[in-house]
Amino acid sequence: MAQPTTVPGSVAWSIDMRTDAKGRSDPVILQAHIAVPTRHLTAVLTLERNADPSVSASHLIELSFQIAPGFKGGGIYSLQRMSMKATESDRGDALIAVPAKVTDNLYMLALNDLPEARARNLELLERQWIDLPIFYQDGKRALLTLEKGADGDRIFNQAKQAWAANDLAGTAAGNAQ
Repeated sequence: MAQPTTVPGSVAWSIDMRTDAKGRSDPVILQAHIAVPTRHLTAVLTLERNADPSVSASHLIELSFQIAPGFKGGGIYSLQRMSMKATESDRGDALIAVPAKVTDNLYMLALNDLPEARARNLELLERQWIDLPIFYQDGKRALLTLEKGADGDRIFNQAKQAWAANDLAGTAAGNAQ
């Protein structure tokens, strides 16, 4: 069995405030732009609250890979889950979610909307480290490990505050009718 190899990369966090059809600045989309230059791999991870009542999920996570020609793994075969860790060396706990392959390079995780699962997922998202285990098309595995750091923490907190403010505004609007 081959020894694991650590390859450096980078992640840049941002937040996008979109306006919906009613002029509200929700959904808020959290984004992580991931780059692993020596592997010719980039990806964008997005996290947004689910606004589609036909989808039984509290939040949706998308991971879109951009792979350079000649990528050694042949492409991405699957994304199994997303785990959150307190430290880089922790084993981590998986978010309670259903993974789906949308296209060859686009994957989605639908976070469970049951109250206990939703509370657990929001608790897990407070952690500093993210593990994304993937399989390449050639059968090999990789583990993308991301640190939120100060920028990621700030972005996560901004997103949570915006979602909470929108919930309050929606409740107030509903009570006014």
